[in-house]
Amino acid sequence: MDLFVRECGPSSGPPLVLLHGGRLSGWSWGPVVERLPRYRCLIPDLPQFGKSAGQGPFGIVTAADAVAELISARADSAHVVGYSLGAQVGVQLLATRPGLVNRAVLCGGIINAGVAARPAKVLAGRCARAAWFRRMISRRLARRDAPIFASGADDYRADLALGSDAGLAHIVMASVGFTRPVGLGRSPVHAMFVSGAKETSVVRRCAAVLAESMPNGRHCVATNMGHGWPLRNPALFAETVDGWLSDVALPVAIRPARDGPGRRRGRSRR
Repeated sequence: MDLFVRECGPSSGPPLVLLHGGRLSGWSWGPVVERLPRYRCLIPDLPQFGKSAGQGPFGIVTAADAVAELISARADSAHVVGYSLGAQVGVQLLATRPGLVNRAVLCGGIINAGVAARPAKVLAGRCARAAWFRRMISRRLARRDAPIFASGADDYRADLALGSDAGLAHIVMASVGFTRPVGLGRSPVHAMFVSGAKETSVVRRCAAVLAESMPNGRHCVATNMGHGWPLRNPALFAETVDGWLSDVALPVAIRPARDGPGRRRGRSRR
């Protein structure tokens, strides 16, 4: 799959792939990338988003496969950063192609750990096809996103214009139906899962479960931050990413979660 990719930074720098969240495309990483000047940043538009809109329908596995193709084509391996939907794609990549990933920072991704994952996926798809649901989501996200994308309004509107009822359904179903992928427990990648302290308990629990699933997983919490903190606080997020990828001290605002660094006894090793 031939994804559209933005590339910036020195060609000799450490390769870094940044995976965007839902409703957005790669341009949204701009304020973060500006603060990571030493990295060779590769920023794809995931399938069905932005300039990769024609590569749909979206699916977590197909998106991860496309990112793997990107890394293989442009670098032997790369660091991976993912936010929200992009974090889910990153988790899938860690499970299926760990040899391509050096270190990873994944924020705000969820997994469906319930026995009713498939019915929940179907129900979410039906809701996403309903006009009232799309209007409600659009109004809510427009209020949430307005302060973030004041400088990128044209790109933001372009992303929204590419959406359709079927398109939204594919994305929502893929995200809601995403479960912990087989093989994640054998992935040796040093991966940090960061949740905002003000995010829902579901997101924080998912981060803990994912970190505990991996031999070198770590769960940290961003103090006083909500779900959108990587985009609302690009300076802190960039410092966090650089700290983890460089294996140096993290910012004071990024603290180990109380559930520990993901090394507790009895973890699953799927």
